[in-house]
Amino acid sequence: MKCELNKNIELTEDGDNIPSEIYLIENEHQLQVKLNESNRYVNFIFSSRLAMYEFGKAIMHEAIFGEGGFQEFYPMEIEASKLEVINGVRMSLDSARIFINYPIES
Repeated sequence: MKCELNKNIELTEDGDNIPSEIYLIENEHQLQVKLNESNRYVNFIFSSRLAMYEFGKAIMHEAIFGEGGFQEFYPMEIEASKLEVINGVRMSLDSARIFINYPIES
């Protein structure tokens, strides 16, 4: 299924549109994060453009409205074969966690 991504992104303080309804419904849209310690890089592997789009919205929302100086993304499964969306992002179970730190005051 091809999903048309909205080029006009609207973020609200309460984040009620993050993530989108289609992202919540379709479990196949996810992020996998792999570490390569010997070469010192991190690889973000998105299963779809929608997964990358929703990750970008979550990061932008935190940059604009976040107040804690910290954001975490991690994989979680509660129901069998149903990955949870944590902080607006769904990650595969074999993913490394993501920790983002930023200054509280700009």
